[in-house]
Amino acid sequence: MKVIQIVGRSNAGKTTFIKSLIPALSAHGSVGVVKHLGHHGFVLKPGKDTTIYYESHAAISGGVDEEKSVLVRRENDLDSTLEFFCNAGVEYAILEGFKTRLFPRVVIGDLESENVILRNPSVDEVLAALLEFEDYYTVEGLVRELRRECGVSHAGAVLTFSGLVREWTGTERTEYLEFDETVDALTESIRREMEAVPGIIGARFYHRKGRLYAGEDITYIAILAEHREEAFAAASSAIDRLKQELHDVEK
Repeated sequence: MKVIQIVGRSNAGKTTFIKSLIPALSAHGSVGVVKHLGHHGFVLKPGKDTTIYYESHAAISGGVDEEKSVLVRRENDLDSTLEFFCNAGVEYAILEGFKTRLFPRVVIGDLESENVILRNPSVDEVLAALLEFEDYYTVEGLVRELRRECGVSHAGAVLTFSGLVREWTGTERTEYLEFDETVDALTESIRREMEAVPGIIGARFYHRKGRLYAGEDITYIAILAEHREEAFAAASSAIDRLKQELHDVEK
């Protein structure tokens, strides 16, 4: 899932730009949008059943009519919403605001910012720069993308692997690890190796970048194969290669 962050001052035209971007992106895949409401909040209509359920401490309160469904979730952090989007199969997540989260971003207006990919662009310029925006995955989202791109909805064996940053490695304590863009070339090389294994239909390898703290997810591997044995062999080889390469980098 690509994350496209749109930031700018109040009344700079962010919402107007996003309104034009959504249909253009939808031609390439499913789109989700999340807006930072800040201190304004979102007022649930008093007395409605979904509001009553939420106020009764339901984790998720929802309603479905003939055209749409509405969900109110108790989670109020961006990552939980991005995970929800990715698990649902969203391919492009547009963020309006969230200035403190330094995703590669589009700036509307004259706001000074870091990680700027484009400033006051056209919709076509954003589409042309999609590869520059950051990927965000869950294991479920990675498997969905793998099946979609391989054109396989139900057949085949799927093997997933996830790794996390461990607080202790032997006798050494790890508060955090840092990974830059060089890890992308490594993961792409490993992916090609996995897909070269006989019986492998497709493989996806996602390694997060930036500073990752103990307990956070770090690596996802999804493999689609004709048989489980082939998937296990490809995954084992990929994990060994990753461990060796990262060990060499740390030296």
